[in-house]
Amino acid sequence: MVLALTESSYFTMEKLIVSRRLTNHPVRDINISNMDKCNLNLKKYIGTKVVEARPMNEIDAEYIGYARKNSDNHEWRDGYHVRYTNPDGSFYDSWSPKDVFEKAYREVKGMSFGEVIEALSAGLAVRRNGWNGKGLFVVKQVPSHITGDIIPKMQSLPQIAKDILMSREDPHIDYTNQMLIINPDGRADSWVPSSSDVFSEDWEVVDV
Repeated sequence: MVLALTESSYFTMEKLIVSRRLTNHPVRDINISNMDKCNLNLKKYIGTKVVEARPMNEIDAEYIGYARKNSDNHEWRDGYHVRYTNPDGSFYDSWSPKDVFEKAYREVKGMSFGEVIEALSAGLAVRRNGWNGKGLFVVKQVPSHITGDIIPKMQSLPQIAKDILMSREDPHIDYTNQMLIINPDGRADSWVPSSSDVFSEDWEVVDV
């Protein structure tokens, strides 16, 4: 079966393939060799994920259960044992070939500022290796909605700010995109990067 590669026929072909597979019918008679030439107006997306990993060859990964069985007897590859953390704090382990992993990830040292933004958005703490104060680190505050029953109890607001907020019809504060720099003595200040910070590549993730 050969279909003209219009956008609608592409999706018709997709549905046919799914239908065949769901009913255990072969799809070998469907010509899909030119499906990638159809203009589907696909949008580009980029994702960010922070993982933990260590070098591990495929033989060991298969034996432990991180990699799939080498059913086609391909040449054993170098790679990485990768641990992914879920939003609920649980995790799962997998294995990735070396070239695939190193194309997608880099160690969290010597980071550019673009990678710093990704790390902060993922809830990590960062610092520059070149900072004199080694106890300094930067975090992005967790967005939060402070309601009127909490505002009068806040220690971080002066009384006049509380009075103004509480005089409104719907008193609240929304913390959104604030970044804090935490000092060695525990002092927290609002932080805005300098041009030197933005163009430096000595950023690193802070571990406990």
